[in-house]
Amino acid sequence: MPTLISRDEALRRIEAEGGAPECLMCAIVRREVGAVHAIFEDEAMLVMLPRYVRRWGHVMVVPKPHVTSFAAVDPALWARANQLAHQAARMVERVMRPRRCYVASTGSSAGEMTQTSRHLHVHVIPLYEADDRPSDVFSWSEGIFVGAPEEWAELQARYRAVWDAS
Repeated sequence: MPTLISRDEALRRIEAEGGAPECLMCAIVRREVGAVHAIFEDEAMLVMLPRYVRRWGHVMVVPKPHVTSFAAVDPALWARANQLAHQAARMVERVMRPRRCYVASTGSSAGEMTQTSRHLHVHVIPLYEADDRPSDVFSWSEGIFVGAPEEWAELQARYRAVWDAS
């Protein structure tokens, strides 16, 4: 079972793994900030398991080109990101059996920070509790779940096994 760690501990680990890259999402795509547990990847997109999550089973869709605004993103690329987010949500529902999933496009206006990025990306977050709210799944104040390497490998394998059918 994944381990719950404090926000401060998560931030310490993130700093130790990759420092403060100019763009966190680009650094993830280039494999510069720790292990990347890819579910699907092609020349333009990465669908992966973020390693610090509020809900186990969380998936992230990242366009590989560096894009920080909807005005700058190619419409076809963004349509592909959303298609993959939909496929990821179906996969999460099938494997994790949550009550529902949040699908949220993010990209911070606050600039590059340890737990956020300006680079546009899409989160697919399984909700297990009846009263889960966005503030519950996007705030790190209650701690973050992390997995051991074998837990990430097991979840990645379960997701990959159903990816094409989702």
